[in-house]
Amino acid sequence: MSDDYYWGIDLGSSAIKVVLITSKGEIINKSKGKTLFPLIKQVRNLLNSSDFPESPFSEPASDTDEQIKINHFIASTGYGRNHIPFTHNKLTEIKAHFLGIQFLYKNESDFSLIDIGGQDSKIIKIKDHQILDFVINRKCAAGTGAFLDEICHRLDIRLKDLPSLATKHDKKLNLGSYCTVFAVQEMIKILVSGEKIENLAHALYTSITKRVLEITSIESGKVIFSGGVMQHHPILLNYFNDNLSEHELFLAKDAQFSGAFGAALSLT
Repeated sequence: MSDDYYWGIDLGSSAIKVVLITSKGEIINKSKGKTLFPLIKQVRNLLNSSDFPESPFSEPASDTDEQIKINHFIASTGYGRNHIPFTHNKLTEIKAHFLGIQFLYKNESDFSLIDIGGQDSKIIKIKDHQILDFVINRKCAAGTGAFLDEICHRLDIRLKDLPSLATKHDKKLNLGSYCTVFAVQEMIKILVSGEKIENLAHALYTSITKRVLEITSIESGKVIFSGGVMQHHPILLNYFNDNLSEHELFLAKDAQFSGAFGAALSLT
C-alpha cells in the first residue's frame, strides 16, 4: 500500500460520501453519512471514523484551522465542496463522476454517463475518453432522490420497500405531474380512488425514468449509471432498459461513491 493517502469527499444534498485510495487508485475503504449541519463537523467525523486506517488530521485541530498530515491529500466535490476549507482540490460533480467511471471502465471511450442524485439528474456524453457535453436537470426535483423520499414519506411507504412493491404491479399507470408537490397530490388522489399501492410504485419508477430521459437524447451505444438512487434502486435499470433497448446498460460498482472516488483520483 502506498505511503500516501488520497481522500475524495462527495458532499451531496442528502449524503456525504468519503473514499480513501492509494496512488494506484486502489480503494482502501469508503464510508458515508447523512448531510447534516454544521457541514464541516460531519465531514471531520467521517474522516476520523474507524472505517479508515488513520485520520488525515494532525493534532490538535480546531473548527477554523485543520492541520493535514503531509502524506494525506484531500479533494472535494458535490454541492458543499466549496465549504470545506482544508481540501487540496475542488472539482465539479461532472468531472468527479467522469473520472471515477472512466477509471472503472478504462476500455470504454464513447458512452453516456447518467448520474441520478438527490436534487438533480445529469447526463454526461463521453467521446474519446473526454467529456464532450453534459446536461443537468435543475428545473424540478422530479426524477431525483428527493422525489422518491418525499413521495414515500407522504404515502407512508418505506423507501427500501419500494422495489418489491413495484414488482407486484398488475397495471401500468402514468403520472402526468412534473412537480414533486403536484405528483404527491396526484398519487394521493389515485389512492383515494382505490388504486393499489403496488401500481403506484411502478408508476413512480416509470415517472423517474421518463423525467431523466427527457433531459437530452441518448446517442451513444453504451450507457453507464452512477449515483445513490441507482445503487439503492437497481430495479430502475429494468425501466431504463425498456426505453433504451438498443443500448447496452451498465450499473457502476458502488455507484453512490463514483463522485467521491473520482475526486480522490484527481489527486493522484
